[in-house]
Amino acid sequence: MVVVEQVGTQKCWGAGDIGRNEEVGPFFAGALLEYRRQLPAQPRAVYQNVGMPAFTGPDAIVENMAGQFSMFPETYAFEIVKLASDGPVVLTECLDYIRAPDGSKPAIPVMGTFVVDDDGKITRWTDYFDLNLIMKLLQGEDISGLVPATG
Repeated sequence: MVVVEQVGTQKCWGAGDIGRNEEVGPFFAGALLEYRRQLPAQPRAVYQNVGMPAFTGPDAIVENMAGQFSMFPETYAFEIVKLASDGPVVLTECLDYIRAPDGSKPAIPVMGTFVVDDDGKITRWTDYFDLNLIMKLLQGEDISGLVPATG
């Protein structure tokens, strides 16, 4: 999977569970700066969570991600479950973990699509998830029966 290595999926997101870090704010700031330095994106690269506005360019992408991380300052973790590629397209199946009101960290399924150019630079990054599932979680509902099994 050469494309995956060029996109840097494992390297950029290999931080794991940052909820164990005592200084989450500085950790994110440092991680985002490092991510921005490594981000192999075209200047016109587009990132979008489906159903929300798109962000164009590496700086706007990183700024948006910083905002996402800040919504869950106590913990934010993710796990890449599956990776697949077909030519310039890389698909990811991920589980995002955020702290629920009861303190648990259930898995939220997210699918991602990356499109890269011939130089391995990201031109499009789209994430797909169920916002209603997150809203139910944040309202304290038990979502355990609503999340598909992975493996």
